[in-house]
Amino acid sequence: MRFRPARIAALAVLFIAAAAGLTALASAAIADEQWTYVCDDIEEPGEVGAKGAGNCQADNGAPQTGPIKQKFKLHQRGVQPKPEMVAVCEGESKNAYGEAALPGRVDGFGCYVYEMR
Repeated sequence: MRFRPARIAALAVLFIAAAAGLTALASAAIADEQWTYVCDDIEEPGEVGAKGAGNCQADNGAPQTGPIKQKFKLHQRGVQPKPEMVAVCEGESKNAYGEAALPGRVDGFGCYVYEMR
């Protein structure tokens, strides 16, 4: 079976378009998973917004050190009977939403802390 150059070119274009579409879908799926940090304790000091401390772990691709460049969640490990607390940090500016120094701490800027029930 012999393929003409035009048919080969058409198949190549279809293959490249399909690969690009799958890459875009994978990127969108990853973007939907919000960065999350889980720490033993969460405090609300006025100068920071929210601070996680003690055995902090990063999830969903969140950086372990340095500035946090997108909106993220900060969870306190559930300690019964205390309900789990969550902080959503939206940042004071687009420059940084917080700073991570795992496993010791995570500082969040412009955070809203609430309890999960």
